[in-house]
Parts: sequence; C-alpha cells; structure tokens
Amino acid sequence: MKRIVPALLLFIFLAALGADELMENLKNASDQVSGDIAAFVGDDLLYSGAITFENRPVVLGDLFSDLLANRLLGNSRFRGSVAKGYSPGSVRISDADWTLSGSLYRTGTSFFLSLYLNDSAGQQKKGWEFLLPAEGVESLLSPSQMAVSSGGDIYEPNDSSSQAVELAPAPSMELEDLEIGESGDEDWFYLDVDQVGSGTDMFILSVRTTGSMDTYIELYSPSDASYPVAENDDGADSNASLSYALTETGRWFIKVRGYSSDETGDYGLFAALEMREAGPGEPDNSIEEASVVEIEGEEIRRVMDYAEDYDYFRITLDRDLSDDKALVVETYSGLDLTMTLLDEFDNEVVTNDDSGQDSNPQVMLPAMKAGTWYAVVYPYDSENTGPYSIRAYLKDVVRDEYESDNSMEEAGDIQVNGPEQWRTFMPAGEEDWARFTVDEAGEFLIKTTGPIDTYITLYDRFGEFVAEDDDGGNENNALISQRLDPGVYYVRVTQYEGDGNSEDSYTLSVKRY
Repeated sequence: MKRIVPALLLFIFLAALGADELMENLKNASDQVSGDIAAFVGDDLLYSGAITFENRPVVLGDLFSDLLANRLLGNSRFRGSVAKGYSPGSVRISDADWTLSGSLYRTGTSFFLSLYLNDSAGQQKKGWEFLLPAEGVESLLSPSQMAVSSGGDIYEPNDSSSQAVELAPAPSMELEDLEIGESGDEDWFYLDVDQVGSGTDMFILSVRTTGSMDTYIELYSPSDASYPVAENDDGADSNASLSYALTETGRWFIKVRGYSSDETGDYGLFAALEMREAGPGEPDNSIEEASVVEIEGEEIRRVMDYAEDYDYFRITLDRDLSDDKALVVETYSGLDLTMTLLDEFDNEVVTNDDSGQDSNPQVMLPAMKAGTWYAVVYPYDSENTGPYSIRAYLKDVVRDEYESDNSMEEAGDIQVNGPEQWRTFMPAGEEDWARFTVDEAGEFLIKTTGPIDTYITLYDRFGEFVAEDDDGGNENNALISQRLDPGVYYVRVTQYEGDGNSEDSYTLSVKRY
C-alpha cells in the first residue's frame, strides 16, 4: 500500500506565479527522478527531504516533494511509500530506508538543482542535476515548512550525514539560531574540500560553537564517516572548539550534539578554512612520519600548530636498561601539553600530563628494553598551541628507602603517631603503599604534605575500600579523617593524574587523635 502524506496545491501555486517554464522543468525533473527511484526503493519507505539554498531549506523543496510524491503514486513500478519532511506527523528520517535531498545554486541568470538519493547508511546511490529558469524560483526561496513542523531550527531536519547542511567558509562563515531541540538530537554539516596542504603548508579547518549550551563537536573524514578523526568539548564557556589539518579532498562531516544526551538548547556555529605555514618537522602526525629524537642529543624544537595536532617522535634504545637507570622523555614550553609513550606496535605504555616543569609532561621509565619507542605530544586543550621543545636522556633512578612498595603485597609499615616518612614518586607515575595497625578503635588522621598533588585511598586488610581523598589537606595534599576499628589497614598514595615533578618528595603520616 502506498502512503502519501497531505500535499500542497503545487500546480495552483505555480500557475498563480505565471512560471510556466519553471513548472514544466519541475515536472520533467520529477518524471526522471521518480522513474529512477522506483528501481531503487522497491517496497521501502522513501523520505523526501529538504532542498537547500544558501544552506537553508526552502519552499521549492516542499513543492518538489509534492510533485515527486504524485509522480510516484502514478508509477506502477513503485510499490513503496513516501513521507515528506515538511508534513505534520511525518516519520523521522531515522525510520526511512531511503532519503532524497538536494541543493539549489544560483548560476548567472538561472538556478542549478542537484538532487541526491541516499540509503539508510548515508551512502549516495544516485544523483541528478537540472537547470531551472530564474523566473518563479525567486518566489520559492522562502524558508521551508520543514522547520515549522519539526519544531527545530530552520536547518532541520539535519539529523544524519545524509541530511547534512552544507558549510561554505570562504574563508569563514557563521550560522546563528541553531538548536539541539530534543534529547538525543544531532546536527550534521558538511563541507566539500578540493585542496589540501602540501610541502610546508597546512590547510586548517577551525570549527567552534557559540552560546551558553554545553556542546560537543565531532569531525569525520571523507574516507571514514563512521569514526571521528577529531572531537572536542573544551572550548570557552562550555562550547566546543577544534582545529584540524585537512589531509584528504572530498566531503568532510561535522556533527554537533549536546555534551550529554539530555542536553538541549540554542547555539551558533563558526567555521573557517586557512592555508597556514606548518611548523618545523611537519608532517609528523603518525608513526610513519615520526621525527627522530636522539637519546642524550640536543632538544628538538617543534610547534603545536593547531588544537588537534599530534606530533610523533621516534626514540631508539640500543640496549636494555637496568633497574637503576631510566629513560626520560620530556618537553619544555609555556604550554600545557600531554605525552603518550607507545611501543613499536602502537600500544600505549604510559601517558603523562604535568610531571615535568611548568605543566609540561615528563615520562620516566626504568629498566626499559632495547627497541624502538614513540613519544606522542599533543595539547592538553584547545588553548595550548605554540612552540615547544622535546628531549630524551638517561637518568639514574634514586628511590626512597621504602621501595619497592608499589602494591598492597609490597606495603611496608608506617607507625601510628610515628615520624613522617619522606617519599618520592620515582619513576613518575608510580604508586606507594604503606601498612599500619589499629590496636584500639578511634579517630585517625592520614595525610600527606609537600609540593605534589596527591591522592590517598584507604583499604582494610581484605583490600576492601574504606575511604579516599584528593585535596582535603593543604595545597592539593590529601587528607583522610576516619574512625577506624581495630585491625590492619593499607594506604595507597598516587599522584593526581600523574601531576608533579618526579624529583619532588612528599611526606606521609598516620596520627591518632
């Protein structure tokens, strides 16, 4: 059974305009499209969506949907059903098996109409192009009824890649009055890229949202529309902001959503394209392109060119290291950077944020095996771009007197009301364990002091969680105040997210009061 939602009076409308040539062109276009569609759609549901002009759905698309539906109804080969995006009560695009949408462009004194048939996966299966006369078209460029009936902004429906709204930054553009209108709503946009950087040039796409809504941006490349190549949430005032060097020509997709599934509200979208000179060492955004860092060599100067820039460095260790010798890789800059160390098979070994100087990362690993290792450096957030340097060297490991104490089984004793224990996190990122005994129930104070941002977790003798704290003490130190029954207890001390210089020390104490 064919299902046609209520239609506008297309022929009366066009006749009133006196646009006989336009009406004839639209009839011919709908004849060709309907004939081709019948072969694809079969018994399925077709969603006749928007035709956009200058990124906005226009009435011409509503009228063409009416005409196409009438043509399909009269086609004996078409056994499916049609839903039109502007009609009240019509199905959502996610329910449809096929989607028809299009774009209208002004070319001299005429208009160029492009139509696309996409399957449910968003893949284009068929396309058409038609030249329309200017007479009559101008009167059909008012906003489509789709936005009115959907309750969203004027760009709706754009809830999938197949409905994406075109962006044409030249070199920049901004859309206002956008809306995430219901729980789980997503807004999709696209831009067609016909050039990329070459040599020392990079073609940078910058996208950011504006407004008070907490938004999230995802960027998809032409070669993989299923997994984002970049994503961001940490722009100014709960907005999202990302920059990315475009490496492929073709259609790039941008998805904007709320940070959480129930986040709704209004926002704006800014997009810009810029050809920019690359910093030294570029391209170095993969293992294959990694720059070489010599152990004990000079610092290598690089630039964090954009917010999603990832710089790869190859480090070759020609011999196994002993337990008292560590490989150190660190950066120097006024930026807040993050570093991840990978093995030769691209497996993560460790990630560090602030263990170096002034919010720089430092990775320090003793007893490393000979082989090839990769350090990946990237900004902590979208605000941290600019110059930095990196260096790799070997360092003697000076452990505190309580090592090895890196697990519950290795925990040493700390006396209640005894002296403070001076400890270090060497290498950076390790954890320290201590054990104490409560002979009589009472109130106990477990705390650290020093320049390191510490985190304490308290367990009973069975390894069951008792309490934890991050910044209850002075200057980011941890402090637990807890009533304890008689028994054996274990204290685990770690750096908060690996923060703190590995050469700094801290004190640990347990007091009864």
